Amino acid sequence: MKEIADQWQMRITELTWGFEQLLEDLPSTKFNRKPSAGAWSVAEIVDHLIRVNRSYFPIFDAILAGTYPKPLLAYIPPIGKKTGELILKSLRKPDKVKTFEPWEPQKRLLDGSIVREFYALQHELSAYIQRLDLHFEQNLMISSPINRWIVYPLDTAVHIILAHEQRHLAQIQNHLAQLSGDT
Repeated sequence: MKEIADQWQMRITELTWGFEQLLEDLPSTKFNRKPSAGAWSVAEIVDHLIRVNRSYFPIFDAILAGTYPKPLLAYIPPIGKKTGELILKSLRKPDKVKTFEPWEPQKRLLDGSIVREFYALQHELSAYIQRLDLHFEQNLMISSPINRWIVYPLDTAVHIILAHEQRHLAQIQNHLAQLSGDT
């Protein structure tokens, strides 16, 4: 495996461990409680991460099957490279960003099974990275799973997924600290 894929798999392990530390033994009252109006609960954040990460899997499957169609804007690589950089930069800012409707969490109470689903999905993501190894560092452009006009390199997609998880891990840490202060 290439070094970058090893690093990504290690990062997935670290992030998963971080989520486990926060979510292990979390009472359901805190799991579904919103820290403020308009904010997501911990359960909703986990549901959102599942929705986002899972939306990439059909793309990964098509790449592995050799059937992924090259996006039109992929013929202009600087556009995809710059778009990916902008998305990554936006994920590193503390500002709240509105998500796309298909990625919004369910509007209902969620139980702990969603956490197990998230951990299973993390394992699946790690397996995809291993299987996609030969496609990394090839400047392969993909479309965002949410909008075919947003393109970026496959490698950047993995960076985006991991940065997105890190952002929401920090959000959960802040929410739990806020909820602890309220009790």
